[in-house]
Amino acid sequence: MARTEYEILQELTSKWVPLALEYSGGAPGLTRTYIYAGSEIGHVYANVFFEQEGAVLYANQLRGVDASDERVVAVQRFLRNDLRTAEAQFDEAGVPRPTQYRITYDLVSRQLDMQMSHELLYSNHPTKILEEGSEDWLDGRLEKVFGRTPRDSAE
Repeated sequence: MARTEYEILQELTSKWVPLALEYSGGAPGLTRTYIYAGSEIGHVYANVFFEQEGAVLYANQLRGVDASDERVVAVQRFLRNDLRTAEAQFDEAGVPRPTQYRITYDLVSRQLDMQMSHELLYSNHPTKILEEGSEDWLDGRLEKVFGRTPRDSAE
């Protein structure tokens, strides 16, 4: 029997949030976890970010944990695999797939917020790529790695 959109999203967040918490376990000064995933026309991207002592950081910048490339890549792989599973369930249920998932988990209040989009924002964009979605979402708080302009690189 096909599952509902709500059930699929519940299962997805119940996998992603604990994964982020497991990765960040023991990190000092952690207040929020951000999970971003995007899926547009043949391309999938997923990553996790952390607010530590007021700064939003990529997983490999998190202090107080093993932030090795191998561990970061493993987390990203789990996120993408879970996303692909959810997308197959959306297809089976006849539910349109979201193109963006923006999840904030506040470790202090234990509040979860999930926002989604169903619009194609990057596939047909002349200069942006899907990996810039998290930078656009967390604009001004997350260092731009993908969305740097040549001028940004010179500064």
